[in-house]
Amino acid sequence: VSGCPAPHLFHEEYKPCDAHPWLGRIKISYDFEKITPEQREALGREFSMHLEHEVEENVQAQLFYGIPPPALGSWYASEKLASTPKLKPAQQRSVMSDLQLMKTYRFSEGGDLAKAVLIPLVVLRSDEDELVSEEASRAWAGYTSSTLDVFSLEDHEDGEVLAALGHGFARAPPRALLAKVEEVAAALQIKKDIDDADMLPDVGPTDGPLPETVDVVIVGAGITGVCTARDFVQQGLSVILLERQDAVGGIWNSYANIYSRVNTSEVGYRIMDQDGPTARPNQDHSPTHDIMRDIHTVCGKYAHGRVRCGWEVVKTEKQEDSSYVVSARGMHGQGERSVRCKFVLLAVNRRIGRRRDVVYQDEHLFRGDICYGYANELRHLKFFGKRVIVVGAGAFAFENLRTAVEHGARHATILGRRSGTTCPKWIDMIAFLRPLDENYMTSKAGNMISFQAWQKCYEDASLNTPECWAEGLLKPHNHTVSVSDLVYIAGSHGMADLKVGEIARFREDGQGVFLKDGTKLDCDIVIKCTGFHLNDEVPKITGKTHMYPCSLIDFNMAYLAEPLLDGGQFGSAKGMQDSSGIMSTAFEDVLRDNPQKLAKVPQRILKQLVPRGNPFGSGYAGGLLSQGNFVAWLAAHPEEQRQVVEGAGRPRMDIVKYWASQIGLGALEEFKDILARACSSKS
Repeated sequence: VSGCPAPHLFHEEYKPCDAHPWLGRIKISYDFEKITPEQREALGREFSMHLEHEVEENVQAQLFYGIPPPALGSWYASEKLASTPKLKPAQQRSVMSDLQLMKTYRFSEGGDLAKAVLIPLVVLRSDEDELVSEEASRAWAGYTSSTLDVFSLEDHEDGEVLAALGHGFARAPPRALLAKVEEVAAALQIKKDIDDADMLPDVGPTDGPLPETVDVVIVGAGITGVCTARDFVQQGLSVILLERQDAVGGIWNSYANIYSRVNTSEVGYRIMDQDGPTARPNQDHSPTHDIMRDIHTVCGKYAHGRVRCGWEVVKTEKQEDSSYVVSARGMHGQGERSVRCKFVLLAVNRRIGRRRDVVYQDEHLFRGDICYGYANELRHLKFFGKRVIVVGAGAFAFENLRTAVEHGARHATILGRRSGTTCPKWIDMIAFLRPLDENYMTSKAGNMISFQAWQKCYEDASLNTPECWAEGLLKPHNHTVSVSDLVYIAGSHGMADLKVGEIARFREDGQGVFLKDGTKLDCDIVIKCTGFHLNDEVPKITGKTHMYPCSLIDFNMAYLAEPLLDGGQFGSAKGMQDSSGIMSTAFEDVLRDNPQKLAKVPQRILKQLVPRGNPFGSGYAGGLLSQGNFVAWLAAHPEEQRQVVEGAGRPRMDIVKYWASQIGLGALEEFKDILARACSSKS
């Protein structure tokens, strides 16, 4: 807290209009024309109002790019810069709004005088601050459950310096104030380094023996495996999770960086609700440590001691009684073991398999740093003042651009073979807030309004829009939509750009690259975000190539993973993958031969033929939790599960190339086949 009385004393103590009566005469914007240069100076000194000289747009543009206008030394120095800077309209409105607020502010003393917060409180104050007394500063003691830390600047700084700063001592903070802030930040910093397993909730021993029998074997202990284990346990089934890596967490453990964040709004990736006195939602676009904590919390509560790390599942064999024998190989020389179970869930990532490695010509000549943008390879890099090229245009690429800019990079370039699509956070969040109709569809007019505003964000940031937009697609094939405010902010300040191209080779001078079109780019750091190969291991493990859209592969076997994201993911027929292998004509044949049958079908059944939207927005967690709950219910109800498999007929979805736009279509075709068989019966 800097230069502010305690809330219950604010109205009595903080009276800037008494110290500066001219403030009380400001009612409208015109009143700012009447204030004197000394009064404007007081606004800057006392109230942290940053005043600037007005500069014509053409001159401002030249200065932005480091070009001194010819007349700058003479006319500007004599006329413009010699005059007193004025407040901008936005600053004037801010002052008038604050003055009005202070007139109406009242502290409600209902109940306790103050609600103590469960965090330390530090008060920064100065004897030269005429607007806030020492007593009013120390009164903050009632608002914290710990001992109040009051830091008085006069004990550490020259009195003349503080007198010149007055109430605005935080506007141009003296060295002692900065040192205190640094000291407090270092002492109270929350350790969130996921390398330290002791900082995460306990999941029990992960190196014990494999059980001989269990109800459910879950392959993978990432977010999907752990969350679905919770569903199985709540259905009364015993579980064991077999994880190839040496720790719980899946790709959040193996590929995420400490700077990674969820590529969607917090609510779209929430896998649990916090409880206890410090309960809160995760940070928006939750960082790695929040997600890892949640995964470990769920695992510790519902599968404590039921994870075995360092075991790679190599084969599943179906038995005559429809149970399975799951074979796993120890990654540390334990040999091969088998577990017999009633149900198998494969919870391994579909989109992220092995890393796609790329080596460019003459990399060895580069004088800067080259690394991949995954698994904390960039953790050692010093970005400050550097020029960065991020190779790739997917979510990891935009994440690493954000990391570079946040850590002080001079400029960052996204370089992709095609443009990726990124959106501001509010575009993503509003998708969760907008109303849906009975079929989970949003208003088309509203979609257009949002899209036009989104386009304007690209324009205002001087960034090129993705070329796929001109093709009628929201995003490139097999890409997600990245969510980042910082790329727009950096773009508007000339600190970031989006380029389409490929590196041909590194330059002989070691200070950059040549692109295949001959373009020469300077850089100090190259981060490769070149993507991943698809995970093709599930067919090898199961001996199956196709699955059902309800996530079942076979009776008592399911596969839960995020689908591949084709261009038709958001409803565009142009970007949809070939669906001929999914389609069926059985229903149409029945209607042609027996049209009267359709009249007997109840309306509640026919409604299932209406196209549905995605109620979960861009978030993975909604679909995961819904589908995981359904799969666990099927495992606990084998008779109903058998009806689902037999009714659906053939599994028509490719296990590896399981496209998002085809899930609804596959389910619809399944339903039509069931309806065709019903209409073909004599009843």
